[in-house]
Order: sequence, then C-alpha cells, then structure tokens
Amino acid sequence: MLQRGKLLLPLVIAAFGCGDADTTDVVDVPVRIGMVALDSRNEPVLVLEEEGGSRMLPIWIGLDAAHSITAEMEQHRPPRPNTHDLAKRVIQGLDGEITKVVVTKLQEGTYYAILNLVALGRIVEIDARPSDAIAIALRAKAPIFVRATVFEEAGEVVIPDSKGKRVESPRPRHDPPTGISSATSQRSL
Repeated sequence: MLQRGKLLLPLVIAAFGCGDADTTDVVDVPVRIGMVALDSRNEPVLVLEEEGGSRMLPIWIGLDAAHSITAEMEQHRPPRPNTHDLAKRVIQGLDGEITKVVVTKLQEGTYYAILNLVALGRIVEIDARPSDAIAIALRAKAPIFVRATVFEEAGEVVIPDSKGKRVESPRPRHDPPTGISSATSQRSL
C-alpha cells in the first residue's frame, strides 16, 4: 500500500506547474546571507555574499519575508509556524527533500529563484520568489546559490557593510539604497 505522502506529492508538484530540473550548462555560485538590512527608505534588503569571493547581490524583499529570514538566522521560533515553516513541513511531510535554492535570473528589475527538491526519486524545480525560497532553505539547512549570469546582469553598486564600510556589490536594475539604517549580519550559515 502506498503512503499518503507518496500519493499527494505528485499532485502538489502538478498543481504548482513544476517540471524536472533542466541540466543545461549553467554555473551556480554558492552564496551566504551577508545581512538583512533596511535601506534609507526603510525598505528591507537581503544581501547575498559570494562564498570565497567578493561579489554581493542586494535583493529588495518584503517586510514579512525579512522578519522570517532574520528570525530563522537568529533562531527565534514563533509560537505558531509561519508560512515558511509550514512550507518546509509540507515538503518534508510528503517525503520531499529541499536540496538547494538558486536565484536564477533578473528580468525587468525582478529577481527569480527556484527551490530544488528531490521527490519520488525525481529532481523537481519550483518557481519561487527569492525571499521565500531563501527563508525555506534556511529552515531546511539547504545551500543557496546565485546563477553567475545574475551577478553579471546586476552590475555594480556601492553599499555599506555591517560595519559602515562601503563595499562593491552587484546592482539591481531599480534604484539601489543610498544607505543602510539597520542590519543583522551573519557571516556563515
């Protein structure tokens, strides 16, 4: 007899319009969360730092996602699960495993990401907002990557690091922050 999770997971995969992973020649660069900060307009910015390199990628995110990411980084557990906790539990409850997150492209000022899963012996890619995918990856202890082409497309911008020192980082197509007003920093995951 099949387990309930083995019956439901294919339905979940089909419902989200997911497909098998494409194995074309792409380079995914490992990154870590450098900081979650507020820009001068008090908009949250998630800064991804290249592992073993100097490139950084600022991604403007929503306040709820910023709270969820920083809470997980600081190991603050809410009394009830939030949406990212729920997503991780659903995936694991259906015998899926989160293997990695990849920020895949920058299109018209918007970043895109995929959440990679192994489910029923298949590699599955699920389209997701980078902030949601990263919040789930943190909870699952899954690695985070940025496609090399995204660093190239983003360009360069100068933003201060957590010590107030100005550092170079890739620039999104929309206006970058003029300064960071507060920050939570984590050097390694």
